[in-house]
Amino acid sequence: MAGSFSLTGLSAPGLLDLMVRLGLACYSRALDDPEPTLVLIGREGMEAAREAGLELLDWPEQACRLASAWTTATGPLHRFATARGLSQAEIFLIGLGAACEGRRSAALGVMALQAPFAGARPNVHLALDLVQMLFDAGPGDAMALAAGPLVASGLFDLVGEDALPQRSLAINLSLWRVLAGGQPSWPGCGALPRPAAPVGAPALAEAAEAVASGEAGGVVLRGPPGSGRAAMASALAELCGRTAIEVKLAVLRDDRAFATACDAALWLPVVRAGADIGDSMSIGAVAPVAVLAGTHGAIQGDRLIELRIAPPAAAERALLWHAALGETGPDILEAAILYPGAIAAIGGAARRRAAAEGRQVSEAALRHARLALAPDGLSRLAHPVQRNVGVEALVAGPALAADLQTLVARCRRRETVWDGMGPSLAASATSGVRALFAGESGTGKTLAAAYVATALAAPLYRCDLAAVMNKYIGESEKNLGALLDHAEAADVVLLFDEADALFGRRSDGSETGERYANMLTNYLLTRLEAHNGIVILTANTKARIDPAFWRRLDQVIDFPSPAYEERLALWRSHLGQRAPPDAVLERLASYCDLAGGSVRNIVLAAASMAAPGTQIGMDSLTPALRREYAKLRRSLPAALALAIRATG
Repeated sequence: MAGSFSLTGLSAPGLLDLMVRLGLACYSRALDDPEPTLVLIGREGMEAAREAGLELLDWPEQACRLASAWTTATGPLHRFATARGLSQAEIFLIGLGAACEGRRSAALGVMALQAPFAGARPNVHLALDLVQMLFDAGPGDAMALAAGPLVASGLFDLVGEDALPQRSLAINLSLWRVLAGGQPSWPGCGALPRPAAPVGAPALAEAAEAVASGEAGGVVLRGPPGSGRAAMASALAELCGRTAIEVKLAVLRDDRAFATACDAALWLPVVRAGADIGDSMSIGAVAPVAVLAGTHGAIQGDRLIELRIAPPAAAERALLWHAALGETGPDILEAAILYPGAIAAIGGAARRRAAAEGRQVSEAALRHARLALAPDGLSRLAHPVQRNVGVEALVAGPALAADLQTLVARCRRRETVWDGMGPSLAASATSGVRALFAGESGTGKTLAAAYVATALAAPLYRCDLAAVMNKYIGESEKNLGALLDHAEAADVVLLFDEADALFGRRSDGSETGERYANMLTNYLLTRLEAHNGIVILTANTKARIDPAFWRRLDQVIDFPSPAYEERLALWRSHLGQRAPPDAVLERLASYCDLAGGSVRNIVLAAASMAAPGTQIGMDSLTPALRREYAKLRRSLPAALALAIRATG
């Protein structure tokens, strides 16, 4: 019986497909001598009408039933047609373009209908003729179609170089998939995962309300990489009743089909910005939008709200650590300023490692997890220094040891040290700590940096100048900005070894190279002061560091050449259980005014000559001493040479 099948059970794409099949069948039956392909289309249309309960109705009644069912449809396709105010004829053309891409019979039928012109996609002339015959009205002439919503939305492209009537209507497959209920297929485009836990930030809820009401065109979420910006964007999308879709900037700004998909599928496009200090980036006029930006740089868009994502406060971090590690977890990372995602990942990795070893979570497991989970962008621009240096491995005089302990305490209390201070000091509050280690080569500056990192259970990364520095103007600054952002998010200790290469004195800038070096120094001055992490600079002499950096340094620690007591401790610490008698060590400490780096080289060379596991005596130490002094272009001390000859 006609009409016994409920058309309201079909989706919008299903209704559209049925309309095209019935419409093509009607059009082909009106031809005087249809080709076999068109006869097949007519049969397919009759079968479709029979399945839908419309076989006893003629085309006008079928079209009327389909139009009535369309009013109750839902989904992206229906939302798109309603928002654009499309007529039934224009909706039919959408289905025709999709059918030619998805059904062989439709493509062959179109080829037959527009012969002798080649092509399996309908040209404008055929499209206008079809809708004129089927709906007694259409989208107008060819120029009206070209300027209409189907083309303006990016859903159709007019392909070809001929006059408009002979150009083909090619449907944008990426947009059509979305309108048909599919997933995004633009390059680099995909849905962001939903947040694992509810995000209850009041500022985010207020921003979502402004976006949903149209008062704001989007939200810029500022924070370093790894700060949870993507999860925040996903939460923002949920509050707005949308789905967060990450997309490349070029697609967001230049692809009108993607903008149409966002409106039709209720997407919130999310784009990552790479702007740094002095940079400006335009995201175009697409709204609403979410931008994941760093802590610096300008973002240009339509009525954007900016939200800064700060790491949790110490009390909240303590709860997160207990949740990630359990009640038995160590408290060494309470001072680590990390974001929730990093805390959960580090805690999970440390617990798995501890479970595999059959023990409780240790500081070593936490340090290993932090190093293993450091962001890739950090490893690209810096090298991890994988040393665990305890206080027993650090040989330092009383003044140096006290300075290092003061630095460690400053780093541990870098958040709470501001509590109760006056308004002038509070106005400059920051969680960043910057220190300079100055001393001759081999005096233990890098080892001391590793000691500080070990005391804080933080990974130590040494800046890779070869990866950071770039011959193109502006690229070095971008690399340094990225390095500092990644270091801040992972809260690692960042080491600039031989820092005078980057932080050297500025010149008068008379040459092009000098002006560029001055620009880089100026950038570093600004960027380092804004950095909220721990940075250690090392230099052989303080005189080569630009004076403007001195005010920005929280602590300057001198590494003097070791005195007798430190030299004696260095020999004992390096030789360990294989040390010769104390008299030999005292003689070496008295006559050899060498730094720890040289002592290390001598001991390693002597150990390679001595029998394994045996005491390392002067017979092995003497040639190693001679080679080290020769390498330093110095003569062996006369008193030591006499003592060596006296002992044989």
